Amino acid sequence: ASAFAYPEKAAFEDAERTYTFAQGLENARRMGSALGEVLVPNSPVPVLMEKEAWTLNVFMGAVCAGCFYTLVEPEQPDERIRTILDTLEAEVIVTSGKLAERVAALGFTGKGLLAEELVETAVDEEALASRRKMTCDVDPLYAIFTSGSTGVPKGVVVSHRSVIDFTEHFTELFGFDENDVIGNQAPFDFDVSVKDIYPALKTGATLEVIPKKYFTVTKKLLDFLDDRKVTS
Repeated sequence: ASAFAYPEKAAFEDAERTYTFAQGLENARRMGSALGEVLVPNSPVPVLMEKEAWTLNVFMGAVCAGCFYTLVEPEQPDERIRTILDTLEAEVIVTSGKLAERVAALGFTGKGLLAEELVETAVDEEALASRRKMTCDVDPLYAIFTSGSTGVPKGVVVSHRSVIDFTEHFTELFGFDENDVIGNQAPFDFDVSVKDIYPALKTGATLEVIPKKYFTVTKKLLDFLDDRKVTS
């Protein structure tokens, strides 16, 4: 709906790249078409990528395929990443070209997919429509893993319905609309980031993905917030 209402408006931005709502939807449909060729509905799509605007396109690609995504932080220890992949019983892992060696080092026996190649796939309208028709509101949207500070990390699966209900309430409570610019600080493997991603998608606000390094350099952080006119 936001892509229809504000096609040329910035949806996801970081310090280097901008994706409009129309581009984000097109990228998601292309990647969703590619993922749908290799995965059945409701399959997990672990995404080993850095915190950047490009990564959000991949999340939406998993959703278009009728699957659910899990962000895998590249800087985490190999053992934790392997535990996450084993728990998900993942058949694929999506990454970017610059992190291909990182994935190779894990010894993952499933299929490694590059996001840059997935987005080159032609949109399969029929397949996407079929997946969407099969989707139920209580199907999984994403999964996150606890810190594991008291033992083995545990996966928490969150449904579309939970996020829809939360987002409806959250945007009304805080009055977000298409004029807002939401600054995202929370990592994508932390559920607080949901408060940034989905209100922006629902209202047509712009989501600014703030680089992690800026949070240790106050001047850069404040300059970024000011330059991008962040409202929240």
